[in-house]
Amino acid sequence: MAVEPGQGQFASATAAAVAAMHAQGVELHLTPLPASAWAVLEASPAIPVGVTSGQPANVYVIFDAKCPFCADLYWRLQSEDFRGVGVRWAPVAFMKQDSAAIANVLLAANNPSKALDDYFRTNDLGSNKGFALPSVAMQAKRDQDAAELLRHLGEWGGYAPMIIIRTPVAEVLQVHHDKGEALRLALGLAAAQ
Repeated sequence: MAVEPGQGQFASATAAAVAAMHAQGVELHLTPLPASAWAVLEASPAIPVGVTSGQPANVYVIFDAKCPFCADLYWRLQSEDFRGVGVRWAPVAFMKQDSAAIANVLLAANNPSKALDDYFRTNDLGSNKGFALPSVAMQAKRDQDAAELLRHLGEWGGYAPMIIIRTPVAEVLQVHHDKGEALRLALGLAAAQ
């Protein structure tokens, strides 16, 4: 849903930014989420990309490793337009039978950020090659955490990739399938910290 400026759903700074973007002909598609959504994201296993140690996350992407749209979003966020935007990628598993195993391998890697990059760079999303299954003990804990996130994903719309940002005034907003300038501006709301 496109949120029109002045609907009163946002903090004043966010409403002003949305209105300014609207005046420039850029439509943002945002939905406010409860503040508790951020706590769920922070408690979920996630892969930091472009995040320096100790830097708080202001952007999360919930993704399935087998989702071609998720891979596309990953590569868009690697472009020059998004340099400096730190994102935490929180895996869920619902698209393919091996999605959970791949998520566990990525999370258990010595360098999860590099593993995620290598995965999206080398996997054609139709192949099951190149990833060993994690140990049962590691998988049990991560599966429990991922099940909680998957439950919330259903409550928040049930699709991936799902982009969720936190603004400087602690608003938690879901960004709906915005591309190009709209995506850059939406992530800019989170980067204004």
